[in-house]
Amino acid sequence: YIAVLPYMNNHWKTFCEKAERQDLIEDDRFKNLSSRVKNIDDTYSETGKILATKTTQEWLDIFADTKVPVIIVNSLDDLFTDPHLEAVGFWQDFDHPTEGKLKMPGFPVKFSETPATIRKHAPNFGEHSLEILAEAGVDEETIKQMIQSKATVVSD
Repeated sequence: YIAVLPYMNNHWKTFCEKAERQDLIEDDRFKNLSSRVKNIDDTYSETGKILATKTTQEWLDIFADTKVPVIIVNSLDDLFTDPHLEAVGFWQDFDHPTEGKLKMPGFPVKFSETPATIRKHAPNFGEHSLEILAEAGVDEETIKQMIQSKATVVSD
C-alpha cells in the first residue's frame, strides 16, 4: 500500500502530471485545495483509481524526484524489516521472562545525556490483578469471589 498526500496545489498539479491525468488539474472540482475539500469523495475516488493503475514501487519511483509527500504503508510483518526503522534503531531486542526474546519498539525520543532503555517487561495477563484490586480497596473475600467467577484473572 501507499500513502500519497497531494493536498497543496503544487502537489496536486505534480500528482496529476506524473499520473498523466492533466485533465484533473483544470477540473473545477479539483482546481484548488478548497474545491478538492468540498469534493472530497470525488478527490479520493479519482486518487484511488489513479493509484490502482500501478504498483506501490512504481509510484514510489515516479514520485521520487518530486516534493509530493508519498510513503509506503507497511503491513505489520513488513515493519520488522523496514530499512528506515532499522537505520534509526527503532527496534530493541528484549528478553521477556516468560515469552522469551522479543523485538519491541524503542523509546520514541533519543536523549544525548540520558539514553532511554526498556527496564521492565510488559506484564502478563493478570500479573498485577491482586495488587491493583487491593490498592483499589477491594477486600480479600471479594477478590476471591471475583477470581472464582472469572471476573478477574490472576497469573502465577
